[in-house]
Amino acid sequence: MGEIGIAIRTEGLTKVYRIGIRGTHVGIGDLTVEVPEGEIYGLVGPNGAGKTTTLKLLLGLLFPTSGSGEVLGLPLGSPDYKARIGYVPDGPYFYDHLNAPELLRFYGALFGLTGKVLEQRIAELLELVGMADRAHFRVHEYSKGMRQRVAVAQALLNDPDLIFLDEPTAGLDPMGAIQMRNIVLDLRQRGKTVFLCSHLLKDMEPMCDRVAIVSRGALKLTGPIDEVLQAGAGYRVRATGVSPETRRKIEAVVTGIVEPDADGVAVLKAADQKRALEVANTAAGDGAQVLEVGPDRRTLEEVFIDVVEGQAGD
Repeated sequence: MGEIGIAIRTEGLTKVYRIGIRGTHVGIGDLTVEVPEGEIYGLVGPNGAGKTTTLKLLLGLLFPTSGSGEVLGLPLGSPDYKARIGYVPDGPYFYDHLNAPELLRFYGALFGLTGKVLEQRIAELLELVGMADRAHFRVHEYSKGMRQRVAVAQALLNDPDLIFLDEPTAGLDPMGAIQMRNIVLDLRQRGKTVFLCSHLLKDMEPMCDRVAIVSRGALKLTGPIDEVLQAGAGYRVRATGVSPETRRKIEAVVTGIVEPDADGVAVLKAADQKRALEVANTAAGDGAQVLEVGPDRRTLEEVFIDVVEGQAGD
């Protein structure tokens, strides 16, 4: 197996906007990240955090104030990598009078694709995004989910190595969001690198291999999704039949107790593995059934709130 390459690399990437005569605003500051090839990378943050600025810098639509970066091994803004990327903006705009094949023929021509090659590519992509049976619909008849799916097809016409998606599930109903997630996962299965920008954390968590959290123009946390969700979470013991007597015994050891769910399973939280095993032994000794002892995994939303509220506190 060959060495995994780096699809995106930035070093101290900074964009400062000038406001008025003397004012400035940091769109993104000192951003240093690496995105391995073949992974789904999520850039998450609240509105105004710097996600769109970062995306535009990587696409070559903005020039950095300082710092540097590479996309597919080429310097930021190089026209040579733009033929190898795809982009789905937030709220894509299309000509309303066209249907999906007509729209894709227009964009395909911009890449120099014509004839049977283009027609076969269009048919494959409409099947991939679940629009083959509605290909004859005009754009003005599309729902938001249909527009998003056709936008993904448009972004894949040139068979790119790297796809940028800006808020791909925003405004979609639950079924549409699930379908979009499946499309993104399928792209990874095909060996593509996917760079996602979103503030919808619940949609991002099940998709991303790595994640970066930005807030107020600064990178606050980055890493593999499992490490990000595990960091600072401690350990947990899942058990049934935890008695009031057991609770009193472990009160000084646990960091928290999640009350039993509908199946009677309580979660006893501890700061580290040693304390978790102590809690499990105490519970088992009192007759409780211990189901699991292991690392406690937080949600991306919980990590995000900790990061953003911590900054607010600063």
